Amino acid sequence: MNKYRLRAIGILVAITLASCGEWIYLIALNLKVYQQAEQAAVAVAVLYMIKPAAGLLMNSWAGSFIDRMDNRKLMIGLYFIRVIGITGMMLTDSLGQIYLLVFLVAAAGSIFEPASLPYITGLIQKRHWQRFNSFRAIAEGSGFVLGPAVAGILVGLGSVDMALLVNSFFLLLAAGICLMLPSIKIPIEKASGQRWLQIWREDWELVTAFSKKFAALTLLLLLFSCITIMTAAVDSMEVAFASEAIGLSEAAYGVLVSIAGSGFIIGSILLSMVTQYFQAVQLLCYGSAAGAIGYVVFSFSNSFLSAGVGVFILSAALAFANAGYLTYMQEHIPENQLGRMMSMYQTIESVLIIGMTAVLAGINAMTDVAVAVQIGCFIMLLLAVVLFYFSKRKGLTS
Repeated sequence: MNKYRLRAIGILVAITLASCGEWIYLIALNLKVYQQAEQAAVAVAVLYMIKPAAGLLMNSWAGSFIDRMDNRKLMIGLYFIRVIGITGMMLTDSLGQIYLLVFLVAAAGSIFEPASLPYITGLIQKRHWQRFNSFRAIAEGSGFVLGPAVAGILVGLGSVDMALLVNSFFLLLAAGICLMLPSIKIPIEKASGQRWLQIWREDWELVTAFSKKFAALTLLLLLFSCITIMTAAVDSMEVAFASEAIGLSEAAYGVLVSIAGSGFIIGSILLSMVTQYFQAVQLLCYGSAAGAIGYVVFSFSNSFLSAGVGVFILSAALAFANAGYLTYMQEHIPENQLGRMMSMYQTIESVLIIGMTAVLAGINAMTDVAVAVQIGCFIMLLLAVVLFYFSKRKGLTS
């Protein structure tokens, strides 16, 4: 087996470990905060505000140094920051300190994604980008299925802190794999004698100029981002919808989550088999449309069976859409600007996620959760239709 293939397998294993650890962390953290707050649900709800807040704060400027650093070293450093934060959570019983550490971990995570994409783009040959992203979907889907199962076993056998410890171990393994991978020589911009505030402003101007010059490309990515925003807003009401509108028990909801994970893996495996027959923009558009249909089916479900069908469809379809989005970004945005472009687009996305989640919460307060979810899913379907027809424009399929 040649070095190139070993490197590709190595980064996929690191992605699998990190994805599995992320789910273990999410479940263990929710339980730890719930216990520390003496079973106050509002304390857990605060956790779901910290991540977008960290993303909003970090992504607005992180791209300015992502594109000027060795991304492999940055990724390793971010892994260690997350390990330190999670270890700190095991050593404290103070809710305030836990929240601060959660913010630290979330901040490192928000930087990691725009830092890893340029590195992977340079590590993997251009002709293999789309196929690699299909295998990446399998790796992330495996974490989606294995993570909650491992967390349940660890919490059942030991304690919440044991689950957090295993997550730290997985992150250390992922960092160790990255240590063995090579640095990628991307034409990195060196920071001049300018102050960082000036550099940051110039980078925002660069993103704005690129977006104006390639307006059709920007609009396509913006439409997909809007669909992603709607999925996040609808997902924030998923538990309440499953309980109040469909009447699922906690056990039944757990099975529904497992169906979602299975759908994502099956969709990812199917994607790896057919990816060579599609362009990236087709994967993005077809996946978005099928995913929106799955969400609509879920939003009108009145039984476990119909909810399971909807969840399976949307999860399988999102594997196609996400792989298409990553490949399309790699194909159309210069490698040495990917960090800035992705970070600053995600800043806008974070603002809109918070806003749309608040809008759906307001609709829920005025009507009920079913109406709020159905409105969100119909907006998602409308955006997917617009995306599908807009993608037919000349120049967007190249």
